[in-house]
Amino acid sequence: MARPRIRPIKLLSATLTRALPGVGVLCVLWILGVLAPLWVVGGIIACIVIAAWHAVPVARDLAALSAYADDLAQHGGEAAPAKLSDWPPASELAAAMRRIDQAAQRRRRREGNAFDYLPQPLLLIGPDRRIVAANDPARAMIGMNAVGGDLATAFREPAILEATDAVRAGGTARSVDFTVTGATDRCFAAGIVPFEDPTAEGATVLIALYDLTAHRRTERLRSDFIANASHELRTPLASLIGFIETLRGPARDDADARERFLAIMDETAQRMSRLVQNLLSLSRIEMEEHTLPDTPVDMTRLCRTVADSLQITADRKNIKIAVEADADVPSATGDADQLTQLLQNLIDNAIKYGRKNSQVTVALRRCAPAPAALNLESGRPAVAITVSDQGEGIAPEHIPRLTERFYRADPSRARDVGGTGLGLAIAKHIVSRHRGRLEIASEIGKGSIFTVILPGQM
Repeated sequence: MARPRIRPIKLLSATLTRALPGVGVLCVLWILGVLAPLWVVGGIIACIVIAAWHAVPVARDLAALSAYADDLAQHGGEAAPAKLSDWPPASELAAAMRRIDQAAQRRRRREGNAFDYLPQPLLLIGPDRRIVAANDPARAMIGMNAVGGDLATAFREPAILEATDAVRAGGTARSVDFTVTGATDRCFAAGIVPFEDPTAEGATVLIALYDLTAHRRTERLRSDFIANASHELRTPLASLIGFIETLRGPARDDADARERFLAIMDETAQRMSRLVQNLLSLSRIEMEEHTLPDTPVDMTRLCRTVADSLQITADRKNIKIAVEADADVPSATGDADQLTQLLQNLIDNAIKYGRKNSQVTVALRRCAPAPAALNLESGRPAVAITVSDQGEGIAPEHIPRLTERFYRADPSRARDVGGTGLGLAIAKHIVSRHRGRLEIASEIGKGSIFTVILPGQM
């Protein structure tokens, strides 16, 4: 730090202050007649000169200490005082200021660590509704660039802005529920309370965010599961009850009818079991949909493994499963178990709805650059998996609804092949959790193509 300049007015003040005792003594001696006026004037001049000589280094030290205090306030531990004189009080005062700053730095670090390590997102809002500070979870949610900007840049929810303005204006604490839309919607409750702390750069409001996504999703999934299960199980259960009553009554001694009915009952029970398993699987996937998986998965190897496991099923219709993969296909970022289930559903669908004596093709290729819709960072590739069959195809009006639960383009054919109407819904949610895309294309008489695009590893 450069040596600060001494202001003349301060030097004059320091000089007069130090010369005043000597001038006073000379004046008293003159009044008592001890000294002649000429000697008194000469003595006053000498006192002023000597006082000025001693006042210069003191004034310089005080100016340096003032500048040092300003630097500590702005830069903390990075500041260093200018060279001081040998005046002991100056060096002692500088050392004391340094100790006070170090103690303040330690306290701020402790408070900052506690602020960052709290699990829920926290934001401090200033008097002008500017985001003064945000802990690590909050920065991950709103982005680093949002800190320092207006709260409206981070949250466009009017209820939060209105509640924050009300608390800033002197109101009591508020609570607001809101939803953040994105690849998967997330539900939050915001607690907004007054906050006054002079060390927090003028923050006046503290916003604490609580993630309610899992809780809300659990509630919705519970009600959906009950509604779907009761609706889908009602008809097969009624059929089973009817067959049981028939076997106990008119068909008690009819061996042919008993074998035929038992075969139908077994098929119905198997379908009910698959339905329940798919409903439970869909519920688990939806529960995890807002958490992004981060494990590298070799998609080429996974596709070959799934294709080999389903070849036995394909052999019943004399269908060949061919896997074609480019040499530079990157690994995907995902959950291996869910991606296995995704491929099983897509390939199994292709087998069910493909013609006999045909082929199901699974093709993998590298997408670089990745499609803009995936919102990946620059340079990150994607992997595209295409499953195509040689079936009857799907009419265009059905394609937008194929991933809805229990939607069937041809209900009678779906029952014949044993489908539950949940396979593509499960596939859609798995792709959504992996922040990918599912595209469906089909042409009547030629077959269907299902394409999954997933974020790849760098």
